[in-house]
Amino acid sequence: MEEEHKEKENPSSEIKSEKEKIPSKKIIFWILLAILIAVTAAGSYFYGARNVASPSPSPLASVEPTLDPDLVSATPTVKPKTATPKPTTTQTATSTPTSTPASTPTPTPDNRADLYISNYSFNHEPVIHEPFTVSVTIYNQGSTASGDFVWEWWAATAAPTYAYRATVPSIVPHGGRVVTFTYTYNGWTGAGYESKAIVDVENSVNESNETNNTYTRNVPVIH
Repeated sequence: MEEEHKEKENPSSEIKSEKEKIPSKKIIFWILLAILIAVTAAGSYFYGARNVASPSPSPLASVEPTLDPDLVSATPTVKPKTATPKPTTTQTATSTPTSTPASTPTPTPDNRADLYISNYSFNHEPVIHEPFTVSVTIYNQGSTASGDFVWEWWAATAAPTYAYRATVPSIVPHGGRVVTFTYTYNGWTGAGYESKAIVDVENSVNESNETNNTYTRNVPVIH
């Protein structure tokens, strides 16, 4: 009977222990649930903070553009700031009358003659002891007739005097006259002779140029 009684008492004790265990399980469940919620909240906060601190690059940001080296190395041009000019008062310019330039006076023509020798030649190369003809052309390039004048021919500039002398009638403006004569060389030098012709030897003609009256020529006399 006592054993049966003990057996009857055991189920109640087991029920009692089971009832004691139920509150403990609930407490553990709520603790675990609280831990899980805390962990979830902490993870959400950490993940959100990480996303804010290090935003994920967009697909476009991952593409690195290829830059031209010349453009990369070039120094950017900085445009200076242009100051806005202050408006200025426009003044009406007063026109200054211009003077009429004076006309250039027409030079007065030189109404004088100008004699010179335009040609000096022989009919053939002079040969010793043979006569030859000297031909001289005298030209008046002035604007006035020359009037009569004297001219001379020297067989050699080193000779003591002229070889031929004559008077030439007046020559009209821009006109000429040919004078001729015959001469014979009776001597000979290896270098020949330096001859000359002179017009207006007495300076009787009023000329605009007195420096062009002499003409020299070398004569290689043949022997």
